[in-house]
Amino acid sequence: MKKVVLFILVVAFPAFMMAQNSAVDKLFAKYKGQKGVTTVSVSPELFQMINAMGIEEMEEQEFPMDKIASVKILTIEDEEGWEDVNFYNEIKKDLDVSDFAEVMTVDDGGEVVRMWMKVSKNTVSEFLLIVGGDDNVLIYITGDFNMNDLEELAETMDYDIDL
Repeated sequence: MKKVVLFILVVAFPAFMMAQNSAVDKLFAKYKGQKGVTTVSVSPELFQMINAMGIEEMEEQEFPMDKIASVKILTIEDEEGWEDVNFYNEIKKDLDVSDFAEVMTVDDGGEVVRMWMKVSKNTVSEFLLIVGGDDNVLIYITGDFNMNDLEELAETMDYDIDL
């Protein structure tokens, strides 16, 4: 299961982004700064600055990094003391995904994985991945991508995944 989540993270991280979502913000606020929890929040301004700097390595990437608006990642790294936490169960009652397409669901015993995308006319503006149960991960990305961008990203990945 961790390899599936890692694969999804690697593929999805630079691929999508979401506008502010209060349920996501609420979950981040609850766990931010807690021992054993890792939170990452990358603002639109940082992506703008990176793109403006013209970093050669970034320009060589086939995936257009300038299409990323922001990224939020929340994960529990140290499971000790967090055994009863389930991000999916915590967020599902507050999460409004009515404008999203649910593109993947996995139920594997004690693990739940849900992936949503907000798509309009072949453009993905928001992406949300939630894993709850044995592993707990939340990835929330906003931006402006089309399906060709995603295909380019997949082609740039030279990654052997053992599912």
